[in-house]
Amino acid sequence: MPESPIDYTAPRSFRRTLPPWADLHITHWYDGTTDRQVLSDGLLIATPMRMLWSLAARFNQFRFERAAEDAWNLGLIDPTSAADYLEQHRCRGKDGVIRLETWLERSLGRDRPTQSNLERRLIKALETAGLPSPECQHPLTLANGEVIHLDIAWPEVRLAVEPGDGWFHSGNLAVRRDQARDRACVELGWQVIRFDESIRSDFVSAARQIRRIYTLRLPHVRNGA
Repeated sequence: MPESPIDYTAPRSFRRTLPPWADLHITHWYDGTTDRQVLSDGLLIATPMRMLWSLAARFNQFRFERAAEDAWNLGLIDPTSAADYLEQHRCRGKDGVIRLETWLERSLGRDRPTQSNLERRLIKALETAGLPSPECQHPLTLANGEVIHLDIAWPEVRLAVEPGDGWFHSGNLAVRRDQARDRACVELGWQVIRFDESIRSDFVSAARQIRRIYTLRLPHVRNGA
C-alpha cells in the first residue's frame, strides 16, 4: 500500500480543505453514521466494508478480489456481511456493484478465504486457460475423519492443486506432512498437484498442464475409477 496519498471519502456536503497528501473523493453514497468508525486513539476511518466498496468502484476485478480476500483473511469482513451490505446499498449503475457481486458468487459457498496472492493468480490463469471455475478451500473428509481444505479443487474430477512454498521455506517436517495428506487424498480417489513458488515465472504453462490433467481425469471419474 502506498504511504500517500491517503484516500478520503466524504459526502457532498463536505466543505473542508484537505492537506496535499490527501486525495478527496466526494460521493452521495455515504452514510456518516454507519460508514465510519473511531479508533481508540481518536483516528476517524471508514469501516472495512465501506473501504471495500470504494475499492470495488476503483479497482479491476482481479485487484479487487485480492483486496477482498485479504480483508477476509484479516477478519475485517466476510462474504455474508458483504452480501448484506450490498443489498442495503445496491443501486442500478452504482460503481462497484458488478465487481462485488462477482466476488460474492465465488466466495459465498466457502467458509474460508483463499490463502495467498499466488493462489489467486493461479486461479486466474486456470480460468483463462478454459478450465471451469474451481472451488477454493474445498473441504474433504479423510478416511481417518480429519477434515482438510484443498486450496483449488474440482470435485467433479477429484482433482486438486496446492500452490505454496517449496522445501526451502517449509522444511522437511512440513513436506512430510503434505506428502502424508496427499496419500490420504489418493485413498479417496483424489489427485493432488503441488507447485512451489517457482510457478510465478510461468503461470500460463502451469495452467495448461493442469487443464490437460483435468481432461485426462474426466473419463476415469465418469467410469467410476
